[in-house]
Amino acid sequence: MEYTPEYLLQTFSIHSSNSNFGLIGFCWEVWAITKACVMLECNEKHGNNGKNNKHNFSFWNIRCGVGFHPSLKLEDVAFNRNQVEMAKLAAGYVPLLYLVAGNDAENIKPSEGEIAKVISDSGNIHCEGQETNREQLPRCAEFPDMMHRWVSRGNTSLGEVKKGAEDALMMAVEFF
Repeated sequence: MEYTPEYLLQTFSIHSSNSNFGLIGFCWEVWAITKACVMLECNEKHGNNGKNNKHNFSFWNIRCGVGFHPSLKLEDVAFNRNQVEMAKLAAGYVPLLYLVAGNDAENIKPSEGEIAKVISDSGNIHCEGQETNREQLPRCAEFPDMMHRWVSRGNTSLGEVKKGAEDALMMAVEFF
């Protein structure tokens, strides 16, 4: 699992001729996206000499990252590192939009979460001197009536789940 972000970047380098792209993921994939952004940020600052940084990904230009019902706790649980610090590094490098369910972790919810705050605060970095509408601002947005996985596996035969999933997907499109 440690090399998932590196694998993600290698895969894009093999299969894509475009160096500008956005990343999108669900649940644990959001950890991989966030970690990949940190790897790119570290590669840019420290060159190709960093620990576990065997490849030069400096030619990639990640325009943004979007995560549905994100789970970043893998950083703490599996690797004994701080998920808030990881999110802060990533958010400082790439504009992020995390779409959070009502039963997702409190630290990602916009009302009081540390991760939500560092992502929201990163808008000052990414949007300085630019005309930006609200849909393009880095942020965490909560869907309080939705359950974790509502976008990827929610029961869309239920009207409120279908609307929540469509609204979240539309927010992602507008953010890109």
